[in-house]
Amino acid sequence: MSLLSWTAVLGAVIAVAISSRTIGRAVWWLGPPSNPATPVFLLIPVALVVLPPLAWYRRHVSAHNIDLVCAVLLILTSVPDFADRPGTAVAMLVVGLAALTQSIAVRVATRHYR
Repeated sequence: MSLLSWTAVLGAVIAVAISSRTIGRAVWWLGPPSNPATPVFLLIPVALVVLPPLAWYRRHVSAHNIDLVCAVLLILTSVPDFADRPGTAVAMLVVGLAALTQSIAVRVATRHYR
């Protein structure tokens, strides 16, 4: 379930990146076409979206925690854009909130009672 959800989050992040670059208001980790950001900045949201499914695939003990932390950090990636690109920032914020919501739902649904 989490793999499917994070795949959808990856698609949403890609959609926000492409549409923000198309309208000329690129997210901070992409930068404008005339002065693109360093590749290290591009790795931040990619890593945040790839780590949770990888943790679930490897059946890591703290996969739930990795899921939640990555979702919160994805929300925080929208903060630098609020000053001069609020539309793009809100789009990333919504994607991050959706990731957080699915992370909480998966955590509640797979809770083990003792």
